[in-house]
Amino acid sequence: MTRRSLSILSTDPQVLEAVKAAAEMAGDAVEPAVCFSNPEALQSASEGIQGILVVDGAALDGLDIYEWSLDYLRRSRALLFLLTRGNAADAEGLARFVGAQGALELPLDIAALADRLRSPFGLSLVTPEDNLPVEGPLGEHLERAFLEDREASVRERFLQSVTDPETHLFTAPFWEHRLDEEFKRSSRFRYPLGLVRFSHEGALDPATLLKVSGVILLDTRDVDIVARYDTQVFLALLPHTGPAGTQRFGERVIQGLASEKLADILGENLEWDFAFAACPDSEIRSAKEFLDKVMPSRDGLPA
Repeated sequence: MTRRSLSILSTDPQVLEAVKAAAEMAGDAVEPAVCFSNPEALQSASEGIQGILVVDGAALDGLDIYEWSLDYLRRSRALLFLLTRGNAADAEGLARFVGAQGALELPLDIAALADRLRSPFGLSLVTPEDNLPVEGPLGEHLERAFLEDREASVRERFLQSVTDPETHLFTAPFWEHRLDEEFKRSSRFRYPLGLVRFSHEGALDPATLLKVSGVILLDTRDVDIVARYDTQVFLALLPHTGPAGTQRFGERVIQGLASEKLADILGENLEWDFAFAACPDSEIRSAKEFLDKVMPSRDGLPA
């Protein structure tokens, strides 16, 4: 089994000791923990890190932990956990939004952290004892567990059918279906809806495609709908986002793509273009016209 590196960014002795104890409890899953007291030392020592990083916001010298995480994950690959002195359930959504694996509440639960360190994806593992019913017939519990597993399998098959295998973004037909739905909601209830197109010239290899989708997803929320529309176009649909927010989203993604210095399969530097539109707009009468605002020559949807 390959052992992953484990790094800690914190100046709190109790945090350092707790993470080290969890690493020992995790056994061969991780290497001995390496501690850093400031982000500069971490950055200079962790170029290309692909292990696990635990970050205490108190060590960031007043920097916002979420903005720092977003920037760090643009430049480094790691399973990132953010420590919070508040409620972990409240911090979890923000942590995942910026690309972290999740939030860990202080004081640390050493056994729970060790559980995550042993997991291939930094997830909390479930033991057989956790699945046993506290009370009630075993048969009822097993039937319920079977139904839950079957529902999960159905969801998994559905996701596979509506996502592009190379980028893990939504397919064009499913995205068009969602565009039609969201446009109707926007027109009926008058809530804002943003649309952004990113395009390039040339063909991309699978590794570059994954990098592109990763950059785009880094700035999206759970409600946003992103698709690889064709071989050279990516589209993002942003519910509850007005013109200013839509433009800012597009600019952030373009900056992120430019910083990656990507090339096509011929080795030519990729040049990116983006266009955006927002509704409700009295001049836009259909989802097709909305799509045409960013791709005027395309026949994307029925009027």
